[in-house]
Amino acid sequence: MTGVTGYIGYQTLVLALRRGYRVRAVIRKQTSLIDLKRNPIVADGLNQGRLDVVVLPDFLENDAFLRHLQGITTIIHLASPLSFSVIYNSGLITCLVLTLLYQATDFFEGIVKPAVDMVTNVLDAANRTPTIRRVVLTSSCVTLIPFSWNMSPDTERLYTVRDTNNELDGPYETAMEAYWASKGLARIAASDFVRKLQPKFDFVNLLPSVVIGPDTRLDFDPAATSDGLRQGARSNVLAAALDSSLNSSFPYVGTPVHVADVAKAHIDAVDEILVPGNTEYILSSDTPDGVVWDRDVQRICRQFFPAEVSSKKLPMEGSLQAIKWRLQAEDTERVFGWKFVPFQDTMTELIAQYLQLDANNVKN
Repeated sequence: MTGVTGYIGYQTLVLALRRGYRVRAVIRKQTSLIDLKRNPIVADGLNQGRLDVVVLPDFLENDAFLRHLQGITTIIHLASPLSFSVIYNSGLITCLVLTLLYQATDFFEGIVKPAVDMVTNVLDAANRTPTIRRVVLTSSCVTLIPFSWNMSPDTERLYTVRDTNNELDGPYETAMEAYWASKGLARIAASDFVRKLQPKFDFVNLLPSVVIGPDTRLDFDPAATSDGLRQGARSNVLAAALDSSLNSSFPYVGTPVHVADVAKAHIDAVDEILVPGNTEYILSSDTPDGVVWDRDVQRICRQFFPAEVSSKKLPMEGSLQAIKWRLQAEDTERVFGWKFVPFQDTMTELIAQYLQLDANNVKN
C-alpha cells in the first residue's frame, strides 16, 4: 500500500489492519513512521508482525516497487508522484503554488509525465511479480470531464464511469489544467496497460469526488489544532461555517464523499469475489444531484450546532460557490453493497472535529 501517510491513505491503512490484513506500507521518509505509530492500531500491527514498512524516497526510480513485492498478492496504490498534496478544486492558491514550483520546467515534464510514469511503474512491477492478483488504483472524478467543463458546465447531463476527459493534449496554460490532464492520462495508461499486455492480475480503478470528513491523523497528534483542517478541500468546505478567509476563488462541484467511504472502498476492492476485476467505480454521495455548499453547510450548522452558531464559534461568514455536477454512483453502491455516508453526516463529523480541535487550541 502506497500513500499511507496521506489523508485517505492513513484511514485506508488503519482499516486494513482492523480487518486483519497483513500490510506492507511504502513511505517516502523514515520519519513518517513516528507519526504512524502514534495510532495504537498501527503500533500493534508493527508489534504483531502484521505490518511492515519500507522506505522508498523516489517512487519513479526504475524497479523501485519491484524490490518490495515479494509475497504480495494485492497492491493498493494511493500515492501521488508530486511531493505535496494537490486537492481537486482547491482554489487559486494551489494553482499559484503549482505554477511557481514548475515555472522552470514545462507542465508536461513536471506534472503530467510523473503521474503517468508512476502508474505505469506500479503496473509493470505487478506484471513482473507472479503472486500479484489485483491492483487497486486511486484515480479521480476529474477524469470524467475536461478542465474547460468548469467554465461552461453541463449541469443536466448524468456522468458515469463510461465518460472520459477528451481534452488531454497540451500545451497546458496552467498547472491545475496540467494536473487535471495528468489524472486523465494516468487513468487511460492503466486501462491501456491491462488491455495490451493482458497480465495475470486485474485492476480496480476508484474515482472519488471531493473527499472531505474528519482527518483521523489529527486524533493522534498531541500538537494538533484546528489549523490542521484549514487546508485543502476541507478548508474551503468549512468556509461557509466559518469565515471568508477560507473562501475559494474557484468554485467547487457539489459532489462530496466521506473520506471513510473512500478508504472502505479501497479495502473492499481487494475482495475479488465482491468486486469484479478490470472495473471502475465513482465514489460520491448524495448523487445524482449533489449538494449546494453554502446552503447545505449553513443548514447543518443551525440544525446540529445551534449553540456554536449563537456564540459565533461558527460565524457562518464565508462562502463556497457550487457547480452542479450530476454523477451516477448507484452501480458502486450495488456492487459494494453499502450506501455512501450522506453529506449531512459527513459535514457534521467534520464540523464537530473542528470545534473539538478549536477547543483544544484554547486549553493549550
